Amino acid sequence: MQSIVFTVTNEISYDQRMQRICSSLAAAGYRVTIIGVKRSASSVIPIAPLYGKSYEQKRIQCLFLKGPLFYIEFNIKLTFLLLWLSYDYVCAIDLDTVLSVLAATAIKRKKRVYDAHEFFTEMKEVRTRPFISAIWRTIEKLSLPHFKRGYTVNQELSDLFFKRLQIKYEVIRNLPAVGFEDPADCKRLKKIADVLAETALEGGKNKYTFTSDKLNQLIHNQLKDKFIIYQGAINHGRGFETLIPAMKKVNAPLLLVGTGNFLTEVEDLINQHNLSEKVLIHPPIPPAELKKLTPLAYMGITIFEPEGVNQYYSLANRFFDYMAAGIPQVCVNYPAYAEIGRQFPFALFINDIESDTLSTAMNNLLSDAVLYSSLKQVCPEATKNLNWEKESERLLAFYRNL
Repeated sequence: MQSIVFTVTNEISYDQRMQRICSSLAAAGYRVTIIGVKRSASSVIPIAPLYGKSYEQKRIQCLFLKGPLFYIEFNIKLTFLLLWLSYDYVCAIDLDTVLSVLAATAIKRKKRVYDAHEFFTEMKEVRTRPFISAIWRTIEKLSLPHFKRGYTVNQELSDLFFKRLQIKYEVIRNLPAVGFEDPADCKRLKKIADVLAETALEGGKNKYTFTSDKLNQLIHNQLKDKFIIYQGAINHGRGFETLIPAMKKVNAPLLLVGTGNFLTEVEDLINQHNLSEKVLIHPPIPPAELKKLTPLAYMGITIFEPEGVNQYYSLANRFFDYMAAGIPQVCVNYPAYAEIGRQFPFALFINDIESDTLSTAMNNLLSDAVLYSSLKQVCPEATKNLNWEKESERLLAFYRNL
């Protein structure tokens, strides 16, 4: 039985994408371990296996949790851990773990893989800081030529990696895991755990009770009618500078579920525009609960700033998560999203993320029942075609051919 180790710098418990990847490979017979960071003193959230087969989780405790000292400390500890562990392959998730993976696999003469979830050096928080950008560009230039095999989230980013590094990475999209209504499919996929199946809601909005008391209070009070959801990282480049002011003109509250490096600025924007009763923030919640929360929303938001190739050529998880939850969304009309939208029009696309554009689009979905219904009706058909059960075949083929 071959073994694979994945390395990330985030909290594994909230990373749906890595949970899907690890579960699929474990179910296919691989021995899978994922190494992440222990970012809080709270107990580890149990992760139910997606296909009935669990995988090992390891979390590195760091004294520093951000900045250069964090990356130095984490990579030193990760290197020693990788030298100690037994495995056949190591997959570095994004650029911030490649040095450790490169060093350990070179010493142990093991195969290495690169998972480019982001075009790391083109993220706003990197490219807008010259000194930091120079460091990561150097790491990219020195390390990635040694990662000849890898994958990224869409064809556009694959082409950009080839243009810069002359390395051809395959495409494995971040599609949601779904449940199936067809009896034959249910039987074939009976190992899919119900806790992770994204199924349609039945009944009213009070169907689910969440482990977070704050979230329960929000659902029953401020969010008891129509509300808009943004789920995911609250990071630079996600358009919050225009989204928050836009909410002054929108006829529904906005719930942000997540955290990130732009959280303090978002809180300041909310206070600056006197929107504390209309724009609500909740920390990340376990994926199993997020799948229960998202369908309660009336619509989702998927926006990025157009500057920077990482934003412009993105293909965010939330774009598909809203689809699988059966709710329309307002989405930027960037290449990867537009291509999918032409085949499955389940989103209202906008050509810019100015505040007036955003507020107009959100109010259109709130008030135009015909438009809303037409987008919503596409979600189930799109989900049957755009799901992890199908996309994971690319992942399994990739590792079979290493």
